[in-house]
Amino acid sequence: MGLASTQTQTRNKHRTEREASGEAAVVPFGQLSSHPLRSGRDLVAPRRCHTALAVAGRVTGLEREAARLREGAAERDRENAELRDRVALLDRALQETNARLRAALEDNIQLSKERDSLAQTSKKQARDLHKLESFKRHLMQSLRDDSTSPQETVDITTCDQSVSSKTSSCGDGSISHTAASLLNGSGDLGSTTREGRTPRIDGKEFFRQARSRLSYEQFGAFLANIKELNAHKQSREETLKKAEEIFGPDSKDLYLSFQGLLNRSLP
Repeated sequence: MGLASTQTQTRNKHRTEREASGEAAVVPFGQLSSHPLRSGRDLVAPRRCHTALAVAGRVTGLEREAARLREGAAERDRENAELRDRVALLDRALQETNARLRAALEDNIQLSKERDSLAQTSKKQARDLHKLESFKRHLMQSLRDDSTSPQETVDITTCDQSVSSKTSSCGDGSISHTAASLLNGSGDLGSTTREGRTPRIDGKEFFRQARSRLSYEQFGAFLANIKELNAHKQSREETLKKAEEIFGPDSKDLYLSFQGLLNRSLP
């Protein structure tokens, strides 16, 4: 009994020393055979501890991975925000460019219309200028033709006397003289006509009013009418009829003045 107690104390002492030194307890095989096996609960605790440590390590790794992914997602969000800002900026620039383009197109259309209008105006003015030049040449030629015809020059007072005396002293020459005096603006217009008395107006004033109130075509036709009278190709009545058609109702006073001149100058 005393020997067994001494051995037990010795084993406990050695185990205590090994535990104090950190060494794993090594149980000899012979001693294992003398001790009964531990139950399953004694083995579950270390297994749970090992599993908990493994899970904790895995959780830590997953947390680090999640943090890294969150940082990456945040960085991508920042990049997306920058891209959205750039897209918005480019969209505004595109809208401004489109607005300027539309304005430029509208200006171009307006300028094209103005160009076409100016071209038409220029063509019309060129035609008017050509008509005016033709009219000027026609008028100057008529003045030269009538002023260089000495056989057609008759004293206006002689023609005035022929109106009152109803003689043939002026004859056909009085018609030519009437046209010449009209073109040269040297006679006095005004006499008592069938429709009433017209005011006295000189030839220059008559032609000035005729040029200002008649169109180019009307005034040219009037000069041609006078040339027909001057060339003895038509009578006074035919000349007056054509003149009335040329002057029209708007220039009735000019017709009356012209009629008065012929009545004063022709028998």
